[in-house]
Amino acid sequence: MMRVVAAGLSHRTAPLAVREAAAVPVEQARTVLRYLVGHAGFSAAAVLSTCNRTEFYVTCAEPDVADVVPRLAPYLDAGGDHDVLPFLTQASGRDAVEHLFRIAAGLESMVVGETQVLGQLKDAHELARSAGTLDARLDFVLRRAISVGKQVHTDTGLGRGASNLSDAAVACARTTAGDLRGRGVLLLGAGVMSTLAARTLREMGAHIMVSSRGESRQTLATAFDGEAVALDALVEAAERIDAIIACTASGETVLDAPTVAAMQRRRAHRPLSIVDIAVPRDVDAAAAVIDGVTLIDIDELGRRLDSHMLARRDAVAAAERVIETELRRTMTVIGQRDAAGPTISALNRRAEALRRREVERAIARAPHLDVDARERIDMLTSSLVRKLLHGPITHLRETVDDPSVALTIRQAFDLDDHELKGSPAPHAVSPGAARRA
Repeated sequence: MMRVVAAGLSHRTAPLAVREAAAVPVEQARTVLRYLVGHAGFSAAAVLSTCNRTEFYVTCAEPDVADVVPRLAPYLDAGGDHDVLPFLTQASGRDAVEHLFRIAAGLESMVVGETQVLGQLKDAHELARSAGTLDARLDFVLRRAISVGKQVHTDTGLGRGASNLSDAAVACARTTAGDLRGRGVLLLGAGVMSTLAARTLREMGAHIMVSSRGESRQTLATAFDGEAVALDALVEAAERIDAIIACTASGETVLDAPTVAAMQRRRAHRPLSIVDIAVPRDVDAAAAVIDGVTLIDIDELGRRLDSHMLARRDAVAAAERVIETELRRTMTVIGQRDAAGPTISALNRRAEALRRREVERAIARAPHLDVDARERIDMLTSSLVRKLLHGPITHLRETVDDPSVALTIRQAFDLDDHELKGSPAPHAVSPGAARRA
């Protein structure tokens, strides 16, 4: 039997240096996934690589589950410079699906309840789909995780008032540098994270400055009435910069220590707050010892956010209840080799139970009916039920390889809830029972 396995590392299990080594850039991800499926023996594979985690989601045969981590380790440290194996964790089967649901809901994020990871998971699913590395099982689990993440943020208060990592970085910069109104804040990078940070900074009244290697810096700066600054012009612009938020997707250092030192000389060593939330890091760690510089990396930011989880414990509990319910429904489907067969049986049982109950109620209200009339009612309602169920049952049989269809039918007809309650089906309406009514 095939099993879904989640394996990798995150801010909860690995230090920043290890996470930097394990990051899988988008431009390499498709090749890695195809190699995992084509040569490493996995039936399907997807990868989620963000600031705080790099995880692979794969399907493999039951006997191969124990070998997943050793087989994935080389792909999480291609250069072999870091010993990533001790930091890797693995979950399989139900635990893997629950882990994915928790990630999609934002429960495993550094900023609990943030929604950006849901978009990142969607991108990971789409990338694996376009790479041709999904099978029906993994495709189903990823789509279910995305659906559950949306449900958690819709039905609970987890996402209400929750910030994201960019907001946390801005708040940290403000704490370190003071009121940012009218002051210059440089965004290193012009992607999604910088855009989110720019929105918050504009609300604060900061002067937004954007620097990146491409022309996107001008686009972002224009959108927020800011200023575009070339990377090689940072020293000249240093006097107007009071804080820096670094969040590029670069695989190498963007702002080195000599440049920061030159900026500080230009600024007469006034306090400079730098918050680096990129993984790999954008800012040279050696910049932390330069006079006047406060350098906060993503792990330090995480330590400052530890109290966030406690403040949201009620919302977290509500989110976990949603996940438990949806996890049970999901495992009911993927725990079966043939999800369509059991669903068809459950659908027939549910429909027949309802039909019998209503027929018995109708007959009890019409004691004057003779046996023939009662039997005709029984036959008529049976025929109606068969015709009504013909469409759903045919669809289930035609899509037997797609477990999402079975799950949709189960949810639409409350099959799982009904059967878990253990409600006995009413007895059949037989001619003998009809005579006694």
